[in-house]
Amino acid sequence: MRLTHIVAVISLAFAAHAQAGIVDFGVANGYSGFFFGNVNAAADVEGRLAVGGNLTSGFDVGYRNPYGSTAPSLVVKGNVSLTGQWGPAGSIYNGPKSNIDTNTSIGPSSIVVANLNAGNVVYGGSLTAKDWQYGTAIQNASFIDFATAKTQLSGLSAQLAGQSQVGSWTSSTAGLVLTGDGKSDVQVFNLGNTALQNISLENVKAGANIVINSSLSDVVFSGGLGGNLAESKDALALHRDRIIYNLSNAKTVNVGTFLNGSVLAVNADVVGSGHLEGTLIANSLSVGPTGKLELGYETYKGSVTPVPEPETYALMGLGLVGLVMRRRSKK
Repeated sequence: MRLTHIVAVISLAFAAHAQAGIVDFGVANGYSGFFFGNVNAAADVEGRLAVGGNLTSGFDVGYRNPYGSTAPSLVVKGNVSLTGQWGPAGSIYNGPKSNIDTNTSIGPSSIVVANLNAGNVVYGGSLTAKDWQYGTAIQNASFIDFATAKTQLSGLSAQLAGQSQVGSWTSSTAGLVLTGDGKSDVQVFNLGNTALQNISLENVKAGANIVINSSLSDVVFSGGLGGNLAESKDALALHRDRIIYNLSNAKTVNVGTFLNGSVLAVNADVVGSGHLEGTLIANSLSVGPTGKLELGYETYKGSVTPVPEPETYALMGLGLVGLVMRRRSKK
């Protein structure tokens, strides 16, 4: 596809259902949690974790990474302390030693520790941990450019927030019902300041990408937000790997329930005792008044439509992060 054609398609954004789109999280792709500040607590992180500040406590990371993964499970720009109240706490893993599907269930893994690979750590400051808590450790504070990533992801969030709605929604005392048009490859729901609780999804085609824009500054996810099992068949659960809650104005986020979908909240400080099955991009993560948040393995995947080469992104001025709309190939 010629560059001029790609630019023309981008200008259409989400407007036409005959197009397939992908939202690229750039360097944050493939991480369960990607934070620009400190991470002070979590129940555990089933996939990979990136921290732009310090990791101040220990918990398990990476035990659901896919078989054969070679990327580091933990990347921290600052200091790492795998400790708790009573001493060493948590381990860094890198998925199973045998070729099994680690994403067949949700929550604590049935994989025994003896069958897990030790995960690698990249850190920039100091490392406080015992040898048995990780595989290898490399000191490299510039492994991820968190400042550039924040600029790019902030731009992406603003871009998504400006998209026109594709679909409709209604609110009642029972909660929110998001209704798609049944045919679009991308559905956009602009919810304004409506509370994010008891959400259901209907009339959305299989494989569609879903952007849920909220302008709330203090966000609380509560109530029913889709099935909490790997095999759940409700629409939110079936689309969990391609849903984005875009919280462009959020300063605080509390995940108090099981949440299907990724959260893009670049400037938010996050707490919660629930489970997020997606990619969480935020400023920080801490213990909340009711417990610690668990981050699942099934990260944001978006569309299966191929994306342009990195050189094309650069020519368009979008870097590695942006919203790309590509026409389907003609039959």
